[in-house]
Amino acid sequence: MSKKIGKSKNEDKKLSLDREKSFFNVLMDNIPDSIYFKDRKSRFILINKACAEKFGIENPDEAVGKTDFDFFSKEHAIKAYDVEQEIIRTGKHIVSLEEREIFEDKLDRWVTSTKIPWYDEKGNMIGIFGITRDITDRKKAEEEVEYLSFHDGLTELYNRAYFEEELRRLDTERQLPITMVMGDLNGLKVINDAYGHAKGDILLKRIADILKESFRREDITSRWGGDEFISILPKTSSSDAKNIVKRIKELCSERSTTDIPLSISFGISTKKNKSESIDDVLKKAEERMYKNKISDGTSIHESLVESLKKNLKRKDYRSETRIKKMEDYAILIGKKLNLSSVKLEELNLLINLHNIGKLALVDEIMAKKGRLSKEEWKIIKELPEIGYRIAESSTKLKPIAESILSHHEWYNGQGYPRGIKGEEIPILSRISSIVNSYEAMTRDKPYRKRMTKKEAIEEIKRCCGTQFDPKVANVFLEILKGEEG
Repeated sequence: MSKKIGKSKNEDKKLSLDREKSFFNVLMDNIPDSIYFKDRKSRFILINKACAEKFGIENPDEAVGKTDFDFFSKEHAIKAYDVEQEIIRTGKHIVSLEEREIFEDKLDRWVTSTKIPWYDEKGNMIGIFGITRDITDRKKAEEEVEYLSFHDGLTELYNRAYFEEELRRLDTERQLPITMVMGDLNGLKVINDAYGHAKGDILLKRIADILKESFRREDITSRWGGDEFISILPKTSSSDAKNIVKRIKELCSERSTTDIPLSISFGISTKKNKSESIDDVLKKAEERMYKNKISDGTSIHESLVESLKKNLKRKDYRSETRIKKMEDYAILIGKKLNLSSVKLEELNLLINLHNIGKLALVDEIMAKKGRLSKEEWKIIKELPEIGYRIAESSTKLKPIAESILSHHEWYNGQGYPRGIKGEEIPILSRISSIVNSYEAMTRDKPYRKRMTKKEAIEEIKRCCGTQFDPKVANVFLEILKGEEG
């Protein structure tokens, strides 16, 4: 009886051990974390399937007797060995240590590592037990959040919050001289109004790319506001900063296109001794930037207007000869009406840019050969207001903004967009309207043949007092009659 009882106990013990072993094997084979056992010399004794997969081996047994030096970079292996030998020496463990696993032939991974002493049944330390959990995705997400908290989403430059933090950090005597470079992008509002904000965003990105390329790695370049940028240049003199600015302007000139002209005005200020306030230096850079923007204004806006003209001509159905003829007619009318030289210059600009709102018009409508639908006409009637906003954004075009808005108004008040009449309509609009109407009458269109000069004259007479200002119409008719003589 006792033999049977003893045998039963042995069988139960064996069964229990088999279950424990089975449980251990299932755990080792299926847990996604890397599990390993090492001896006192940090040699692998046992690893699970997840660990083998990470090491790039098919059979976990292949790792037995090997060390981290066989799987990781030398740098990482040395660090891991030192940590493990410290655990063996002191008996202390580490829990959830974040570290980067560096490999020789594949991408690094971020993990949390737990390593504890491994004892035998008699309490002797025979090595270490370790488990690592891959947190690469989480780490990337954290880094992305951190990146976004310090960077501008559009340009990928540092944002203002990061700039202000770095400004305080770098404001030390050791970094002197500290130079501040502030820049203001020229023409962003005009580009946004003329072509849409998508084009404006492209402009901002292109400028940002030039700034990244031009400033040095140790410089802090940030987007300060909507169209403003600022850089901190530690250990940099004003003359060195001027050279960088010169390079930026050269790159802007090289990379400008007809659609997107690149131009930025700068202000530079330098802190040379520790007694100076960094805020005063920043303020001075800003003041100089605005001063330079004013002095650069004429050439900048002329360049921008030329760019708008070129783009408008690409969408224009009229030849250069016809446009020139309309300019000549308008100036002749203006002179006969005793307009000032300033007004004549504005009139010439208006003849070229009265339909500047078309820059925001989709190409499908511009290219349509048949008559426009009701919805398309609705869009067309919004163009004067779009043109007005574009002109208001430009110092050069602002004087003719009201005339652009009123170009399609009728003398009797039946025009658009506001329905104003008579002398309420700017004189430049009344002149431009009749000249451009004559041009349209005498040009073939897909849905009708052009009028003869005689027919166009009769049409102007018929519309005198309704669509056209009688005074302007009579002067224009005299000019046309004079051509016949």
